Amino acid sequence: MMLYFTISFSLMLFTALWMWALARKFQYRDAAGVETPFSILDLQFPSSEQELCNIIAGLSPAARKALRGHLWVDFLFMAGFYPSIAFLCIIVGDKTGAGQYFFWLMATLQLYAWMFDIQENGYCLRKLRKPVVSATKNAFQSYSFFVYAKFILCLTGVAVSVSALFYCWITGNFEMGSLWYVGVLLVELLIAWRIKAAL
Repeated sequence: MMLYFTISFSLMLFTALWMWALARKFQYRDAAGVETPFSILDLQFPSSEQELCNIIAGLSPAARKALRGHLWVDFLFMAGFYPSIAFLCIIVGDKTGAGQYFFWLMATLQLYAWMFDIQENGYCLRKLRKPVVSATKNAFQSYSFFVYAKFILCLTGVAVSVSALFYCWITGNFEMGSLWYVGVLLVELLIAWRIKAAL
């Protein structure tokens, strides 16, 4: 299981770098004609559908291309991110006796978070093609639900699994063979940090 976690974590880490590089080009022209930087969180938590459409409509061709690329790369990121959380929950659950059912549930919920994230990206890609406010609020309300539900599920999974993993670590409840994987992850994090610093 640690091998699968390491592979998915690696995919998550390096696609995150890719998205970070693309996000550096995120700027849009606001109503006053001023070039304003924005982040993917501005698209995920807009105050209204109109604000979301205003950001997308004000994108330059370069920023539009970068955002589209970011959203497509995000599908690869998801394939690393959500399985990483799920594998971590399963790894921890195997060490907790009866508590394993709770962690297996948290691992299963990551599939729903993944599905919500896919729906979220699909909505943003459709808005990129046609940044207009819908006649009804149903689509935007569903989008907001997907965003909030995704974050609640994945952050809960991360919080409970990392906390339990830390407890296992300080109590010595881990296999010595897992230290090799920890070393690999630390090396990857160092490489990613150096690449990010060089960009």
